Amino acid sequence: MSRVKAFASKRLSLSMTLWLLVLWTLLFAKFDPLVLLSGLLVALFIQLVFPLPRSRFFANFRLRQGLILAGVFLMDMVKAAVHVASVVVTGRDYECGVVRIDLRSSADNTMAVTAAMINLVPGTIVVELKRREGVIYLHVFDLEAQGGVEGVRAASLAQEERVLKALASAQTLETVGVKL
Repeated sequence: MSRVKAFASKRLSLSMTLWLLVLWTLLFAKFDPLVLLSGLLVALFIQLVFPLPRSRFFANFRLRQGLILAGVFLMDMVKAAVHVASVVVTGRDYECGVVRIDLRSSADNTMAVTAAMINLVPGTIVVELKRREGVIYLHVFDLEAQGGVEGVRAASLAQEERVLKALASAQTLETVGVKL
């Protein structure tokens, strides 16, 4: 019996089970006992058959900061989509540009989340990411409307700061000089 417990404890994670259950529930767009039970069984089956390495990615997650991150991100997406659509519909002239952003943290997870969130905002595309240097290069649509090069840098660094506040350890925050 102890071998079974050891096997399960290495492969099963409560946070992964809950995450897979949420995805399952969203997939079926229902919240009833049968969907929850089948989702739980599928989540456990997936973890047992296809184990993932343990990740401490959400070990330092701060709910309040995570909600701020999600809220500002959604607002940025809406504002950028409206801006891009208005430029396209009105046919007004615009200039694009590539901007180098020197991030404070070169941690893989932080850089990946920051780059992905910046990339998902309409009008910005991550062209290159240099992990060792902690640098990303962005192609920006209508650079002047974004506040020029400095405006894009400030917005990108603010996004990174929100990611750090939501996900980084206290030690990382202290190292990069970000206060909660």
